[in-house]
Amino acid sequence: MTLPVALTISGYDPTGGSGVNADLKTFQNLNVYGMSAITNLTAQNSQGIQEILNIPDDFLEKQLKSIFEDSIPFTMKSGMITSIYMIETITKYVKNYHIPFVVDPYIFSREGERILSQEATAILTKELLHHAAVVTPNLKEAEALTGIDIQSEKDIDTAAKIFLREIGVKAVIINDSNITGKACDYLFTKNNSLTLTEEIVDTKNKRGSGSTFSAVITAEIAKGNSLENAFKKAKRYVTLGLQNSLDIGKKDGPINHFIDIE
Repeated sequence: MTLPVALTISGYDPTGGSGVNADLKTFQNLNVYGMSAITNLTAQNSQGIQEILNIPDDFLEKQLKSIFEDSIPFTMKSGMITSIYMIETITKYVKNYHIPFVVDPYIFSREGERILSQEATAILTKELLHHAAVVTPNLKEAEALTGIDIQSEKDIDTAAKIFLREIGVKAVIINDSNITGKACDYLFTKNNSLTLTEEIVDTKNKRGSGSTFSAVITAEIAKGNSLENAFKKAKRYVTLGLQNSLDIGKKDGPINHFIDIE
């Protein structure tokens, strides 16, 4: 028996709601074999992130070397990255192995604390993003990566042009739930655009929604599906995951990763 294989490069969440944990659950639920390389160990729960421990500088390289020397994944994605060294290491593997790469830029915590420094964000923008098949920022991340203030759908179009023309990404999906009062995701490529809109789900349990969204796209591309179809499935998957979210923990619980969508 063979399965499509997807690799996630991100941080470890001990309560299972986000990061590598969310990615692997999503991969498995979509019948994709998941691999993982850990960038950070975190002490976090439904109430927030208490501490982040970066792995030793050379250990991410050792993990990726072990993976790629043994079995090259069909696709890969990155999430929590917290140092320039991590960015440089991932860039090397992306350049050496021509497989679809999804970047879920994790720049701020859900409490708004900056996780990736401005210097590292500039390196991410300059060195890594243009190798991605698609980048999936929320509004605040899109502002940090493009340097513009996004207050309208016109600003989202402007940000997309910066991603595509100046940064050089192949495609970008910008997530917004503030400007229009609905849950909107905007896909832009060099040739076209597509907007998907749902009503905002009234739940406090949203942890891992960004990780899950990009994980669905990664898994679907690993299965040979187009970016547009992967985008549609990710939007539906996360909407259902929020509608059936889990009341685990004292504050903000996780999205439900085990949605029956096949």
